[in-house]
Amino acid sequence: MVNLSKLSESLKELMAEHNLNQVQLAEILGSGRSKFSDILNAKNAPNYRTFIDLIEYFNCSADFLLGLKEYPCEDEIYKPVGVFSERLRALFVQSGISQYLFIKQTKTSWSVLYNWLIGKTLPSIDNLVKVAQFFDCSVDFVLGRVQ
Repeated sequence: MVNLSKLSESLKELMAEHNLNQVQLAEILGSGRSKFSDILNAKNAPNYRTFIDLIEYFNCSADFLLGLKEYPCEDEIYKPVGVFSERLRALFVQSGISQYLFIKQTKTSWSVLYNWLIGKTLPSIDNLVKVAQFFDCSVDFVLGRVQ
């Protein structure tokens, strides 16, 4: 489960470094101000697309924004986030781990995994972290941003 307080703290730190308030950030990302208010007040996690917009705008580590890493790594060169379904399929192939084992160990339903694999749906941020933990890698690796 994502620690909303850490996410909020990390986002506030990035916004302060870029001299942005939530209204400006919402305008830049073309989103509603209330969405960022809820994130900054640790009420809700961003959805997948908003999360991707944030890490790409701030050029920071996804793991930093989630509070899983101490430093933003802004000097790191990140690849653009690719298509999640393609990356997930590649993770299964590279690891040699079965989808059955994933379902069993993560308690994710077959229909949820299937919809991710065919690109019908995107994971919540909690599920994105769950995928990274299952494959024992960073969220940035799951997203294809780092090798």
